[in-house]
Amino acid sequence: MTSSRNHTRGLARIILASLAIGALTLPVTAGSAAAATAGNAVAQSTPPGGSDTGGSATDPGGDGSGSGSDPGGDGGGSGGGSDPGDGGGSGGGSGGGNTNPDPDPPRAVTPRPTGPSQQELEEKRQQEEQRKAEEKAAKEAAEAARKAEEKRLKEIERQRREAAERAEQAAKARASWDERGRPRQMVTIRTDRVEVVDNGRLTTLVPRRPGSLDLQGLDRMLPADWITIDGDTATVNTAIVLTPGVNFEIADIPTVKLTGGPEVPDASAIYTGSGRLTLKNTTLSGVDRGGQQLPMDAVGRPFLEAAGGGEINATDVTITDMGVPEHGQATAEPAVGFNPGSTGSLVRTTLQRNNVGVEVSKAQGVQLDGLTVTESEGDGIVLNGDRGTRMANLRAEKNGGNGMFVGGDNSDRPISGLTTLNNKLYGLVVTVQKGTKISGISTEADEAGGLRLNQVENVTVTDFAATDQPIGIFTHVGSTGIVLDNVRTNGGRRGVVVEKSTTNLELKNSTIEGARVAGVNVGGKEIQVNGVQITDAKAGVRVERGAAHVKLTGTTIDGGRDGVVSSPGAQDVTITDLTANNVEDGAIRLGTPHAVVSGGTINGGATGIQVTGPATITAVAINGPSAGMRVRSSEMVRAENVAIEATDLGLDVSPGSQMVLANSSVHALEAVRGVFTPEGANNISLPPLNLLAAMGVPLILLAIVLEQVHSFRQRKVGGNKKRLPPAIPVGAG
Repeated sequence: MTSSRNHTRGLARIILASLAIGALTLPVTAGSAAAATAGNAVAQSTPPGGSDTGGSATDPGGDGSGSGSDPGGDGGGSGGGSDPGDGGGSGGGSGGGNTNPDPDPPRAVTPRPTGPSQQELEEKRQQEEQRKAEEKAAKEAAEAARKAEEKRLKEIERQRREAAERAEQAAKARASWDERGRPRQMVTIRTDRVEVVDNGRLTTLVPRRPGSLDLQGLDRMLPADWITIDGDTATVNTAIVLTPGVNFEIADIPTVKLTGGPEVPDASAIYTGSGRLTLKNTTLSGVDRGGQQLPMDAVGRPFLEAAGGGEINATDVTITDMGVPEHGQATAEPAVGFNPGSTGSLVRTTLQRNNVGVEVSKAQGVQLDGLTVTESEGDGIVLNGDRGTRMANLRAEKNGGNGMFVGGDNSDRPISGLTTLNNKLYGLVVTVQKGTKISGISTEADEAGGLRLNQVENVTVTDFAATDQPIGIFTHVGSTGIVLDNVRTNGGRRGVVVEKSTTNLELKNSTIEGARVAGVNVGGKEIQVNGVQITDAKAGVRVERGAAHVKLTGTTIDGGRDGVVSSPGAQDVTITDLTANNVEDGAIRLGTPHAVVSGGTINGGATGIQVTGPATITAVAINGPSAGMRVRSSEMVRAENVAIEATDLGLDVSPGSQMVLANSSVHALEAVRGVFTPEGANNISLPPLNLLAAMGVPLILLAIVLEQVHSFRQRKVGGNKKRLPPAIPVGAG
């Protein structure tokens, strides 16, 4: 009994444990179904008639509840407690046994496994797989939708960005077009593309490979008639604009025609922007649409312009009929312009019949070598505030303005290597510059003059030549601190003109020949003329009214009509160590009050010194003029240590003049005419014997010549007949 009860209890506990585990592992509905199944199994295992007593038996030891569930087929012992106290044990025992067993006792029921069945698990697995598949499909669909939306948004953004870029490109193209005079056709070359602008509208973007681009390559990217190349001739009918990083070349094409016309939009100009334009072995000409030379006044003439960061390099190139004249509020455009911040070079290049040849305006490091500029409407070469410009072998000829004009912001760049010829104004003009060095300049036959210095300060001019110039060098408008060294002028009207506003100028070591008016005109103040030789000038040096503090030292004057002429309106004039040879009228004509003549030699001429104002003359030798010294001054003139050897008149003092002669000698046929005040030991007499002899020899020769002429005439009148002696009367003697 005990063994059977224990067995029953163990089985019941196993079933309960399985139910408990099933309840934990299955959902609520599955747990409920399992519990119901287990209950049915327990009910069916209880034998008939044994359920009442067995179900009521109670084990005081805690086993009564378990015995009530034991099946009767196990002998019923399991239905009651093992301890009979209170009748629980007996009740259980009687209920658990079967005194009349069935002939076919029921077989033991094997407990069914707890939890879901295999089919249920398979269904659940399939459901889970389906759920996961659905979730995956949903996720994939959502991701695809997200990506599609993202792609759509990106496409919208791309289109928006492209539209914005196109709008920006169109706006930039329009602005560039406006800035460049609204050309009818314009091409902008970039590193990766070429932009075609037709009447201000960006029509085409043509991609291109990075690197240099030549005219032939550009032609292939443009509409058919924008650039045409026919054999050795190319015609450009569009403005061309370069951008940063672009190198555009026009090379080895004999003739390139840039079209223009009467209106600004007609010009097929080339703008470097911040790019580089390279020209080699070619001729660029401005022409109209019919291929004819453009007139000078056409405002639609083409030109080449280097902008900030840009560069133009031309080698063995000729550029003709380009550049724009001033019109309205617009300034002139040169044929080649180097604008602020640009650079480049013109080497062995000729600029002909342009408005202005070339302008270098605040550019940096431009090289001009072997450049010829001719027949420009205005100036040939313009330097305007440039820096570091290098120049050599420059020629400016037949230009309508100046050969070269230098101005703008001050620059320390030297000016050298220039030759000018037949320009309408000056060969070279330098204005508003400080510390400029000018050297190696040769000018000839320019209509206004060779060199004009205007408002300059501390400028040095060396090795300067002027031939047949109205004025070799002209300084004016407050110029100061000028040094003119080794200046050579030949012919023309005036060699050097120092205008009255000029101060602190020195002219030295120079030669002036054949000036038809004056070798040197001095009108300024603090002017020095040192070691200058003047030959065959109408007046060697003229000191004009208003001049002051003028010093002439070591000056030599050969020939000409007058040597030094000093105006009565000048002040403080000093002449030291003057040499005058055979000056026709007067070697020195002093009208300046209190002028000083110290040292020097005067040889030949009509008059040595003429004085019309108070003056001091010392240590001067006057040899061989007709008259040594003439004094016409109501104020005191003092001559000391003066040696006069004249042919006719030594000292001529007009009535009313005041004259002191001290320690001097005067020798002439008429030594003194007029009254003077002697001081010291003076030697006044006839000319010395050698001078008389020199005067007599020509007279003797003249007498001999006259006698010979008389004899010849007598022989011719009388013939060769011999006179017979008179007849002797018959019977005489």
